[in-house]
Amino acid sequence: MLTKDLILCRLTSGRLNPRFISDDDPEWLDIAARLVDAYDDKQHLLRSEIEEMTSQVVAGTRNLKLAKGLLKVIDDQAEFSSPMDLDYEASRLDLFRASAEILRQRPGLDEASFQEELRRRTADNPLSGKSIFADLPDNDRLVKLDFITPRQVLQRYNCALVQGLLLRASEMQLTVKDGDPAKLRRVFKYLKFFRLLAKITATRGGMEDVDELSISIDGPASLFDQSKRYGFQLACFFPAVCGLDKWRIRACVEWRDAKRFLVLDETSGLVSHYRNFSAYVPEEIQMFHGYFQEKVQEWRILATTPFVRGHGNEVIFPDFSFENSDRGTVVHLELFHRWHSRPLISRLEWMSKHPEVPLIIGVDRSLLKDQEIQDALDRSEQFASRGFLFKDYPTVERTLKCLNGFKTESSQLDLV
Repeated sequence: MLTKDLILCRLTSGRLNPRFISDDDPEWLDIAARLVDAYDDKQHLLRSEIEEMTSQVVAGTRNLKLAKGLLKVIDDQAEFSSPMDLDYEASRLDLFRASAEILRQRPGLDEASFQEELRRRTADNPLSGKSIFADLPDNDRLVKLDFITPRQVLQRYNCALVQGLLLRASEMQLTVKDGDPAKLRRVFKYLKFFRLLAKITATRGGMEDVDELSISIDGPASLFDQSKRYGFQLACFFPAVCGLDKWRIRACVEWRDAKRFLVLDETSGLVSHYRNFSAYVPEEIQMFHGYFQEKVQEWRILATTPFVRGHGNEVIFPDFSFENSDRGTVVHLELFHRWHSRPLISRLEWMSKHPEVPLIIGVDRSLLKDQEIQDALDRSEQFASRGFLFKDYPTVERTLKCLNGFKTESSQLDLV
């Protein structure tokens, strides 16, 4: 995404209007192609060599800020080599001292003899015979560039403009009108993946055919803790929205020391570069799935997580749904991370009024720093029987214990 100094937008009557570029503009397609060509991963060029070529392309454009934005979009797709894990400064100092000693002891030594003597004396030095300045950024070497066409560069630039603004959003209201449940679930998965705080309300459609949703997402400026990380996750979530057929966002953004509004919908022509959600599944979720499947026989994780009707028209989209192999019982798991304090309290109250809903919850221990949260959990009978604590991500053991407890509770209810 673009940094603040690269964002191009107009301010009209308090509304932010990003200055998008047409993805079929011949001039900028040509510029994007020349910039991409500089990142030839077959040549494994140094970063300094790439910067020398791209700086000439950028300098020749009529809009330097736009060209620099395109360059950043491309550079974000590039992977460069990392320096070895060693103390470069100390190793360089040893080489310099050895060189100075050789010159004092053997003045007038020719270059070839000097290098041979230096190699002999510094054979144990990890930098001997290697680039002694490989730790400097200019000497990073290009490993690969993820495939990206000139048109995709322009499309990603437009999306990156919006992402750069959303880094400074205090809230975002998303309205989704899409009759495809699979697309709605995909958006919810991205919400969960980026651990965003969202209240989802169905404005039209039943539980099985929800086709219009209002999603309120609190942004970084509304949090006192970890705002930069949360803002980054909100911005990363946005491309998932662009994959829907009909959508609209209204975000409150801090811009030039004042609150401004950013309003966009599908007519903006923005294109999502998120193609396969499975490629974005974080390692901890993959490990949880694998370990659960390996260790647990009586429960299985459902591939498709269904919607759960909450308070009023609220829609709950669980993190996981489990099915018991013996009884066919389906139980949902909702996780509350470190910035989910407000919805947690309301969820506890709702669960106490609706014990019939097959829902268990996991709560990140970091939330216990809030005394109100601690008190609410201590008072909650539902959490005592249907909840557990975790650190960063839940374990299979705690999840299974809670699932089995719910199974026992359900069996007792059936006997009444």
